[in-house]
Amino acid sequence: ISMKHFLNNIRCEESEIARIISDCKQNCTYLKAPNGHPSNLTPEEWVLVRSQAFIKRFGNWENWIKKDFLVNGNAVAKLTGKEFSIIKGKTLIDQVEDYFKSIGNKAVSPIFGDVILDRRGADDSLAHGMGRKKAIAYAAVKDVIENGVIIDTSINHKGRGYNTVVIAAPIHIEEERYICEVIVRRNANEDRFYLHEVTSIKKLQDAVFVTSLGQNPSAHL
Repeated sequence: ISMKHFLNNIRCEESEIARIISDCKQNCTYLKAPNGHPSNLTPEEWVLVRSQAFIKRFGNWENWIKKDFLVNGNAVAKLTGKEFSIIKGKTLIDQVEDYFKSIGNKAVSPIFGDVILDRRGADDSLAHGMGRKKAIAYAAVKDVIENGVIIDTSINHKGRGYNTVVIAAPIHIEEERYICEVIVRRNANEDRFYLHEVTSIKKLQDAVFVTSLGQNPSAHL
């Protein structure tokens, strides 16, 4: 049975349709492809391929695409490993602040639009711990926000009145492959870089955020 034929015969309850649309509108992914760009599907098809009936038949194609991108996709940034080396009289955050200013203090997400990059975000990330690789990866934050995939969302995060989104993408540091995750904090007034982490792909083959993205289904979009 072809996917097109299967779509034509899916019977999706109104309640499920409403839930899919509502959830995706909340995290700004409604009518978007997994890469954040506008989908080529019709609105009806877009909903149907996210229904439980479709996923049961074809597998979680959306998660597989994201996993394949993280594990096998092209790096969104290639860093030399010399970024933000020690400079007398300047802290790491001073250097990152200068760098963010040099790129306009923002990243432009295909999903959310402008995301603020500034000293406040750099400080927040530093407060969660800082190794050398993570320090270097400040230089990849803009690229991850603009070219990564959403791997997690939290609406009204911990009851604090704002939403969070985790965006991930592969990067290279000194030719070694890493996954960089960026957390964007979202509220009614602004979207802001909050935190980033970086981990070698070698350590992530069995990590929850990768393996939870599913297996290659029998068909995908």
